[in-house]
Amino acid sequence: MPLPVYPVDVTRVESSGSEAWTLFWKRDFRFLPGQVVALSVLPAGEQRLYSLATGSEDEEAGVLFNLAPDGWLTRQLQAVKPGCRLYCSAPFGSFTGSAGPAMWIANGTGVAPFLSMVLSGQSQEKCLIQGARTRSQFFGQDLLSRQLGDSYVRCASSDSGNGLVSGRLTAYLENREWPSDRPYYLCGSAAMIVEARDILIRKGVPFRNIVSEVYF
Repeated sequence: MPLPVYPVDVTRVESSGSEAWTLFWKRDFRFLPGQVVALSVLPAGEQRLYSLATGSEDEEAGVLFNLAPDGWLTRQLQAVKPGCRLYCSAPFGSFTGSAGPAMWIANGTGVAPFLSMVLSGQSQEKCLIQGARTRSQFFGQDLLSRQLGDSYVRCASSDSGNGLVSGRLTAYLENREWPSDRPYYLCGSAAMIVEARDILIRKGVPFRNIVSEVYF
Protein backbone atom coordinates (compact mmCIF):
# COMPACT_ATOMS: atom_id res chain seq x y z
CA MET A 1 0.00 0.00 0.00
CA PRO A 2 1.42 3.45 -0.89
CA LEU A 3 2.58 5.58 2.02
CA PRO A 4 1.16 9.06 2.65
CA VAL A 5 3.35 11.67 0.95
CA TYR A 6 3.59 15.45 0.81
CA PRO A 7 5.26 17.82 -1.68
CA VAL A 8 8.90 18.88 -1.40
CA ASP A 9 10.85 21.13 -3.77
CA VAL A 10 14.31 20.06 -4.88
CA THR A 11 17.01 22.55 -3.87
CA ARG A 12 20.01 20.98 -5.64
CA VAL A 13 21.31 17.84 -7.32
CA GLU A 14 24.98 16.85 -7.04
CA SER A 15 27.00 14.23 -8.87
CA SER A 16 28.19 11.59 -6.38
CA GLY A 17 30.34 9.39 -8.60
CA SER A 18 29.89 7.22 -11.64
CA GLU A 19 26.20 7.42 -12.62
CA ALA A 20 25.14 8.42 -9.10
CA TRP A 21 23.62 11.59 -7.72
CA THR A 22 22.51 13.06 -4.41
CA LEU A 23 19.21 14.91 -4.53
CA PHE A 24 18.46 17.49 -1.82
CA TRP A 25 15.43 19.35 -0.47
CA LYS A 26 14.81 21.50 2.61
CA ARG A 27 14.51 19.27 5.66
CA ASP A 28 11.25 19.75 7.56
CA PHE A 29 11.29 16.59 9.68
CA ARG A 30 13.37 14.93 12.36
CA PHE A 31 14.86 11.50 11.66
CA LEU A 32 17.31 8.97 12.98
CA PRO A 33 20.39 8.29 10.83
CA GLY A 34 19.71 5.12 8.84
CA GLN A 35 16.01 5.74 8.32
CA VAL A 36 14.35 5.81 4.90
CA VAL A 37 11.75 7.85 3.05
CA ALA A 38 9.44 6.92 0.18
CA LEU A 39 9.75 9.15 -2.89
CA SER A 40 7.56 9.55 -5.96
CA VAL A 41 7.35 12.03 -8.82
CA LEU A 42 3.54 12.27 -8.65
CA PRO A 43 1.22 12.57 -5.62
CA ALA A 44 -0.24 9.11 -6.29
CA GLY A 45 2.69 7.82 -8.31
CA GLU A 46 4.86 4.74 -7.93
CA GLN A 47 7.00 4.96 -4.78
CA ARG A 48 10.50 3.76 -3.99
CA LEU A 49 12.30 3.73 -0.65
CA TYR A 50 15.60 5.55 -0.22
CA SER A 51 17.82 5.87 2.83
CA LEU A 52 18.52 9.42 3.83
CA ALA A 53 22.17 10.20 3.08
CA THR A 54 22.44 13.48 4.99
CA GLY A 55 23.07 14.38 8.62
CA SER A 56 20.21 14.46 11.08
CA GLU A 57 20.85 18.15 11.84
CA ASP A 58 21.58 19.29 8.27
CA GLU A 59 19.36 22.01 6.83
CA GLU A 60 18.69 19.83 3.81
CA ALA A 61 17.57 16.23 3.54
CA GLY A 62 18.97 14.18 0.70
CA VAL A 63 19.01 10.75 -0.90
CA LEU A 64 21.69 8.99 -2.93
CA PHE A 65 20.61 7.16 -6.07
CA ASN A 66 22.21 5.63 -9.13
CA LEU A 67 20.84 4.80 -12.54
CA ALA A 68 19.51 1.28 -12.03
CA PRO A 69 19.13 -0.67 -15.32
CA ASP A 70 15.50 -1.54 -14.54
CA GLY A 71 14.81 1.43 -12.31
CA TRP A 72 11.81 3.35 -13.60
CA LEU A 73 11.96 5.94 -10.82
CA THR A 74 15.73 6.47 -11.00
CA ARG A 75 15.37 7.46 -14.67
CA GLN A 76 12.78 10.01 -13.57
CA LEU A 77 14.98 11.29 -10.76
CA GLN A 78 17.92 11.67 -13.14
CA ALA A 79 15.91 14.34 -14.99
CA VAL A 80 15.05 16.30 -11.83
CA LYS A 81 16.46 19.84 -11.53
CA PRO A 82 16.45 22.40 -8.70
CA GLY A 83 12.93 23.72 -8.30
CA CYS A 84 11.25 20.50 -9.38
CA ARG A 85 8.61 19.07 -7.07
CA LEU A 86 8.72 15.56 -5.65
CA TYR A 87 6.58 13.75 -3.09
CA CYS A 88 8.10 12.42 0.10
CA SER A 89 6.87 10.35 3.04
CA ALA A 90 7.77 10.84 6.67
CA PRO A 91 11.02 9.02 7.60
CA PHE A 92 10.76 5.56 9.12
CA GLY A 93 12.74 2.36 9.69
CA SER A 94 14.82 0.63 12.34
CA PHE A 95 18.21 0.34 10.57
CA THR A 96 19.51 3.03 12.88
CA GLY A 97 22.87 1.91 14.22
CA SER A 98 24.11 1.73 17.76
CA ALA A 99 26.59 3.29 20.16
CA GLY A 100 29.97 1.62 20.63
CA PRO A 101 31.96 -0.60 18.26
CA ALA A 102 30.18 -1.82 15.13
CA MET A 103 30.99 -3.12 11.66
CA TRP A 104 29.34 -1.51 8.65
CA ILE A 105 29.25 -3.39 5.33
CA ALA A 106 27.86 -1.87 2.13
CA ASN A 107 27.89 -2.04 -1.62
CA GLY A 108 26.45 0.33 -4.22
CA THR A 109 24.09 2.98 -2.90
CA GLY A 110 23.71 0.85 0.23
CA VAL A 111 26.37 3.13 1.71
CA ALA A 112 23.74 5.89 2.09
CA PRO A 113 22.64 5.13 5.70
CA PHE A 114 26.28 5.01 6.79
CA LEU A 115 26.92 8.39 5.19
CA SER A 116 24.04 9.72 7.27
CA MET A 117 25.47 8.15 10.43
CA VAL A 118 28.91 9.65 9.77
CA LEU A 119 27.45 13.09 9.01
CA SER A 120 25.46 12.83 12.25
CA GLY A 121 28.59 12.26 14.34
CA GLN A 122 28.25 8.49 14.81
CA SER A 123 31.59 7.36 13.34
CA GLN A 124 33.48 6.66 16.56
CA GLU A 125 34.52 2.99 16.92
CA LYS A 126 32.96 2.12 13.56
CA CYS A 127 34.59 0.25 10.67
CA LEU A 128 33.13 0.42 7.16
CA ILE A 129 33.87 -2.17 4.46
CA GLN A 130 32.55 -0.92 1.12
CA GLY A 131 32.41 -2.87 -2.12
CA ALA A 132 32.26 -1.58 -5.70
CA ARG A 133 33.58 -2.43 -9.14
CA THR A 134 35.76 0.64 -9.75
CA ARG A 135 37.19 3.56 -7.79
CA SER A 136 34.56 6.00 -9.10
CA GLN A 137 31.75 3.86 -7.66
CA PHE A 138 32.77 4.23 -4.02
CA PHE A 139 30.07 6.76 -3.29
CA GLY A 140 30.96 9.14 -0.47
CA GLN A 141 34.58 7.97 -0.31
CA ASP A 142 36.13 11.41 0.30
CA LEU A 143 34.00 12.02 3.40
CA LEU A 144 34.41 8.46 4.63
CA SER A 145 38.19 8.53 4.21
CA ARG A 146 38.42 11.74 6.23
CA GLN A 147 36.14 10.60 9.03
CA LEU A 148 37.02 6.92 9.34
CA GLY A 149 40.69 6.84 8.32
CA ASP A 150 42.15 3.34 8.54
CA SER A 151 38.73 2.01 9.59
CA TYR A 152 37.49 2.51 6.04
CA VAL A 153 38.17 -0.35 3.59
CA ARG A 154 37.37 -0.17 -0.15
CA CYS A 155 37.16 -3.50 -1.97
CA ALA A 156 37.24 -3.09 -5.76
CA SER A 157 36.29 -6.11 -7.84
CA SER A 158 37.49 -4.61 -11.16
CA ASP A 159 40.07 -2.00 -10.18
CA SER A 160 43.33 -1.59 -8.30
CA GLY A 161 45.60 1.13 -7.03
CA ASN A 162 46.43 3.21 -4.00
CA GLY A 163 43.98 2.73 -1.14
CA LEU A 164 42.00 -0.06 -2.79
CA VAL A 165 41.81 -3.72 -1.83
CA SER A 166 41.59 -5.75 -5.05
CA GLY A 167 38.76 -8.26 -5.08
CA ARG A 168 35.17 -8.60 -4.02
CA LEU A 169 33.92 -7.44 -0.65
CA THR A 170 32.83 -10.97 0.21
CA ALA A 171 36.30 -12.33 -0.56
CA TYR A 172 37.73 -9.81 1.91
CA LEU A 173 35.28 -11.06 4.54
CA GLU A 174 36.08 -14.69 3.78
CA ASN A 175 39.84 -14.25 4.18
CA ARG A 176 39.77 -12.72 7.66
CA GLU A 177 38.50 -13.44 11.16
CA TRP A 178 35.86 -11.15 12.64
CA PRO A 179 34.99 -10.25 16.24
CA SER A 180 31.77 -11.79 17.50
CA ASP A 181 31.05 -9.27 20.25
CA ARG A 182 29.64 -6.40 18.17
CA PRO A 183 26.81 -5.69 15.74
CA TYR A 184 27.24 -5.96 11.97
CA TYR A 185 25.12 -3.71 9.76
CA LEU A 186 24.78 -4.83 6.14
CA CYS A 187 23.21 -2.66 3.46
CA GLY A 188 23.20 -3.17 -0.30
CA SER A 189 22.20 -5.75 -2.86
CA ALA A 190 20.34 -8.87 -1.77
CA ALA A 191 23.07 -11.10 -3.21
CA MET A 192 25.82 -9.36 -1.24
CA ILE A 193 23.84 -9.42 1.99
CA VAL A 194 23.04 -13.13 1.78
CA GLU A 195 26.63 -14.07 0.96
CA ALA A 196 28.17 -11.75 3.56
CA ARG A 197 25.77 -12.92 6.27
CA ASP A 198 26.61 -16.58 5.56
CA ILE A 199 30.33 -15.82 5.72
CA LEU A 200 30.05 -13.95 9.01
CA ILE A 201 28.01 -16.74 10.60
CA ARG A 202 30.63 -19.30 9.50
CA LYS A 203 33.26 -17.05 11.09
CA GLY A 204 31.44 -17.20 14.42
CA VAL A 205 29.39 -13.99 14.37
CA PRO A 206 26.01 -14.74 16.02
CA PHE A 207 23.00 -14.34 13.74
CA ARG A 208 21.43 -11.99 16.30
CA ASN A 209 24.35 -9.57 15.80
CA ILE A 210 23.68 -9.15 12.06
CA VAL A 211 21.24 -6.48 10.91
CA SER A 212 20.53 -5.99 7.21
CA GLU A 213 18.72 -3.70 4.82
CA VAL A 214 18.30 -4.75 1.19
CA TYR A 215 18.58 -2.37 -1.76
CA PHE A 216 16.90 -3.67 -4.92
